[in-house]
Amino acid sequence: MVPDKQVKRMTLRQLLTHAEKCCRDLIEHVQTNVLNRVSDFRDLSRPVRRRSHYPTLLAMQNALKKLVETNAEAQALADYVAEHLQAIREHANRERVNRL
Repeated sequence: MVPDKQVKRMTLRQLLTHAEKCCRDLIEHVQTNVLNRVSDFRDLSRPVRRRSHYPTLLAMQNALKKLVETNAEAQALADYVAEHLQAIREHANRERVNRL
């Protein structure tokens, strides 16, 4: 999600709204992608003789690679949310100082 403005130039209301949207995106990403990748990798690492007795090393490597990629995407989203939350905190502190 790319913002229209820079984080520093947004108003507090815009920051709160955008941070909420980013949080929802992060939650959706974790629920849909991360949990599926973890489940797939766990199924391969603990075979129940459904597909084959033991998965191939290549299948394990591919599942782990997908899991790492999904983790990197989740980390990028989390960093983006953290940036917004830091900007909200700084904005609120500035407002508090200005009111005194």
